[in-house]
This record gives sequence, C-alpha cells and structure tokens, in this order.
Amino acid sequence: MRILVVLSLFLCIFSCKQKADKSEELASQIDILSKEVDENPLEVQPLLKRAKFNLNKKKHESSLFDLKQCLKIDSTNSECNYLAALCYYEISKYDKSKSEYGKLALRTIKNALSSDQNNFLALALYGEINIAYAKYKEAIEFFNKSLSIEYNQFEIHHLMGYAFKKLDQFDEAINCFQNSININPDFIEPYIEIALIYQLKNDTLTTTFYNNALKIDSTNIIVLYNLALYYQNNLNYNMALETYNKLLKYDSFNSNTHYNIGFIHMELDLHNIAVNNFADAIYSNSVFYEAYYARGICFETLGNIAQAEVDYKRSIEINPDYKFAIDALENLRNNNKKYN
Repeated sequence: MRILVVLSLFLCIFSCKQKADKSEELASQIDILSKEVDENPLEVQPLLKRAKFNLNKKKHESSLFDLKQCLKIDSTNSECNYLAALCYYEISKYDKSKSEYGKLALRTIKNALSSDQNNFLALALYGEINIAYAKYKEAIEFFNKSLSIEYNQFEIHHLMGYAFKKLDQFDEAINCFQNSININPDFIEPYIEIALIYQLKNDTLTTTFYNNALKIDSTNIIVLYNLALYYQNNLNYNMALETYNKLLKYDSFNSNTHYNIGFIHMELDLHNIAVNNFADAIYSNSVFYEAYYARGICFETLGNIAQAEVDYKRSIEINPDYKFAIDALENLRNNNKKYN
C-alpha cells in the first residue's frame, strides 16, 4: 500500500511539473512575442504573430485585441481583416452579449476581400457567415469561389453540402459530402450527413454510412441512436436493440434510448419488460410524460389498473394537453367498474 501511495505521489508531482513546464514555455513564448511588439509598436507583423499565437490557443479576445491594432496601422491588410472577422465570428458563437460582432465579422470579411479577392480563406469564411444568416445560396456561391482557388478544403466541401441540404438539393449535398470524405476519410461529419439524407429516403445505404462513421468513432452517441432508430423503423428489432444497448454503454441515462427499447418490447408483447424500460426512461428524465403514458399502457395491459391510473395522471400533470394520456385515462375509467 505504501508503494502505491508513493507511486501515486510521484505521478502527481510529475504531472504537475509537466503542466508547470508547459505554462512556463507558453509564458516564455508570449514574453518573446510581446517584447517584439514593444520594440516595434508601429509594425503589423509583430502584432500579427502574437495574434496568430493566441488564435491557435483559442484565445479569441486576446487575438482580436492585437488584430484591431494591426488594422489601425494598415486597415487594408487582407489577412488581418480575415483573422479579425474569424475572431468576431467565433466570439459571437459563445458570447451572445456581443450581438454586434456578427455585423463586425461581415464588415471585416468584406474588407479582406476588397483588398484580396483571391483570399480563399476569407471567401470560405464569408460563406460560413452566410450560413449563419440562413443565406444558403449566397454561401454556396462563396464556397465555390474559395474551392476554385484551393480545392482541398474538406470542411468547406462539408459546409457547402450542408447548405445544399438546407435547400433540399439532396443529390448536390451528397456529392459535396462525398468530396469532403475523399479529401479527409477520417472526418466523421459528412458520413453522418449522408446517412441522414438516406435515412429520410429510408434507403438501405443508411446503414453503410452510419457504420462507416462508427469505424471512425465507435462511441458516437448520435450515430448509434440514429442507426438504432433506422433499424427500429424498419422493424429490425434485433439490430435495433443491439445498437441501443451499445449506446447505453456510453450513455446509460439516455432517456430516449430507454423509451425506444420499451416501445420495441411493447411491439413484441413483452409488456413486463417494457415496464422496466419506461421506468429507466423516467428515472433518466423525470418529466418524460410520454414514458409515463407508455408505462401506463403496459400496466393496464398487465391488469395493474391502479398503477396505470397513476401513470396516466402523472403524464397529464406534466403535460395537461397530452391527448393520448387524457383519452387513455377516460377509457380506463369507463372500462373498469371500480371507477363507476
């Protein structure tokens, strides 16, 4: 036991030392960059180097501070305008109090392109900003311009596919997603998007693309859930249950998964098992009124009228407008003498 304690202490000290060394290294790099800025206060490049350093560390506010200084020195610099637009855009995603940052991102990205219309990164970002404003046709136009200059941008092919999908142009969307995969086969998002399109069509290719996505990340909850739902909707209950149970290994409190397993067991007339599944769904989400209603049906089928009434009432308490539970409770009372 003493050896384990000593080893644990050693590992802790080693880990802390690594973190301290890394912090010192980063501080040292910042100090060097800051010294260069101080020595050349009217030059863009030192500020730009520090801005890029902070941007790589996801320190968007710090990066934006330096980029604003860059633009005071040279307002026409395309790279500085592009990076400022990127910072404004990223900050606007997580800080909703800065509502003006969306407009500032648009202004600086336009400035970047007015200085250099072949700045493919700026064109791509302009497309992405247009997606944020639901201007999908405009987004596609800018993505195409960007890709005509630099084709091997897998994320931009993916974003263009998303824009086509929002326009219900599914063939074009699939083509874009496939281009993204061709460039980067390890990028999981386009596999999911293609699978979702095929799932809407109830096409058997759905499973191919979800399974390809799972080869990249076997623990992906969204992929596992959607794949299981596809199997369930096509009455392939064995595969659906197998996939749902895989999901529960990684997310044991996924209420929708417990509910869907219960629904399958109801379809198989295994109401005694379904009761437990719906109980798990309720345990995971205490206001899951559909689960209370479904469990009530199971109890009623099993002859437990009193508990069925309790569950129907609880479902209605949570959602007073839930007609299925309202009707079920009324029928329960009408069909059982004890309620007359």
